[in-house]
Amino acid sequence: MARDRACDACAARKVRCDRGLPCKRCQSLSIQCVAERRKLKAGPKGPWAQRKREALLNNKSAMEATMINRKAPIPVSDGDTHSQSSNQPHIYPGMNRVPSSAFEHYLGLYQQALYPVWPVVNIETLLNRLRDSTDIEAYALATAVSAVTIAQLKPASHEALGRFGGDDGAFMASESSRARHELDYMEHPSISVLLTSFFLHVSYANRGHIRKGAMLLREAITFAQMLSLDKAGHYANLPKLEAQRHLRTIWLLFVTERGHTTRFDFPRILQLDPDLPELEVDENPPILFAFISLSKLFQSFANAMDGDGSSQTHEYFASMHARLREVQQASWNSTDLQRADFLLTQQWMRVVLWKTSMYYINLLPNAADEGLSLSFPNQIARNVVQNIDRFPRSVIEAHGLGMEMKLFEVAMSLADILLCLPSTFQGKQLMNVGPRDVLNRLSEFLTCFRGGGDNIKLQILHDKMQEISSSIARQPRLLEDEQEQEQEQEVGGLDWT
Repeated sequence: MARDRACDACAARKVRCDRGLPCKRCQSLSIQCVAERRKLKAGPKGPWAQRKREALLNNKSAMEATMINRKAPIPVSDGDTHSQSSNQPHIYPGMNRVPSSAFEHYLGLYQQALYPVWPVVNIETLLNRLRDSTDIEAYALATAVSAVTIAQLKPASHEALGRFGGDDGAFMASESSRARHELDYMEHPSISVLLTSFFLHVSYANRGHIRKGAMLLREAITFAQMLSLDKAGHYANLPKLEAQRHLRTIWLLFVTERGHTTRFDFPRILQLDPDLPELEVDENPPILFAFISLSKLFQSFANAMDGDGSSQTHEYFASMHARLREVQQASWNSTDLQRADFLLTQQWMRVVLWKTSMYYINLLPNAADEGLSLSFPNQIARNVVQNIDRFPRSVIEAHGLGMEMKLFEVAMSLADILLCLPSTFQGKQLMNVGPRDVLNRLSEFLTCFRGGGDNIKLQILHDKMQEISSSIARQPRLLEDEQEQEQEQEVGGLDWT
């Protein structure tokens, strides 16, 4: 005989009941098997039914209002100013899912560590704008900057808030994209919209989404062109501080596009008016001196790389190498973050120029100009190793994927030369620190970069290193006399001759 429903014990435990008299579970547990609970009517009762109806009505009204507001025109505003408008899209209560405490935390980290690299967002003004819940542009920009801060700095567990389901950075990036789609941002570009695209580019590129990052960078550049930031006439009637912020923005895009397109072989679309006003340092001299130095370095690099091939002679490349060497970093109160960026980027540019020159001229093992020598990657790699051992690892890793790619370029160039021309370095390998030692140091650094490194590129590099080891006969190291040892420079545990 069977019951028409589960017994009380099985129902309470939410387990399957065979509905026997008694059921097998109750029998095995030696407990009373009864079904005496009162039957309940299906469906929501009392206040729950009313609340469900109200929730459905509220959701429908909110969706209709959001669709109306998406069609509303959006005023074009500066990234650091905000004008009120009756047509400004509205964020309804609850749609801003990031609390102010999270913004204060991550934007504070940006101001402290990353503003010297990207001096384009006034954090104090942005936090003030966030107090207005209708300012979607500010909310989208703040979440994008927060996403980059997390991706670049990788805060320790005690610094990360961890309140958004695990990966705060991924949440911030998706939240920024969601907020932007609450307004018709493509039809109404502004400095805030432009910078949001830029910081989302950095965030997604650091997560390995290279094509998506490239599209976002292209989007930011297109917004800048729509706003005429690349034209000298744009700055004629702007207040000085605002003009300088716009200039820093367009130069930041120029520097970023040049680096990104060189590393991934994408076409470039940004050309700057040669009559643009000069970048100045009145607002924050220590930070802006370093930013201006980096901008000039990339300008020299662009001049060296952008040619039709007709003028690429030995003299041309020698002069371009000299120009890159001569660009000096403004060291006055610049931070380690800025110094590391400048020095390592400068070495990367020199090896890229060297690789380009191979397509146009014949390089010699012992050329008078080091930049035209076949062994040039060895000298560049040595400079790079000295610099990475000069700064804390966290400072170099804070520059993210871009820096990792630059270091790989240097390491691969040295490995290729060791493979193709092993005889060129046999004598140098007998010194205390030879090219293979330098290559090993770069490999060690990249293996642990940001906790893991690029596994695909690391495998390629390690394969090259194995081939080098098997092709170059091991030779005993020569003992240096006491006088020579006293002249050696120790960097990162290696003795440099």
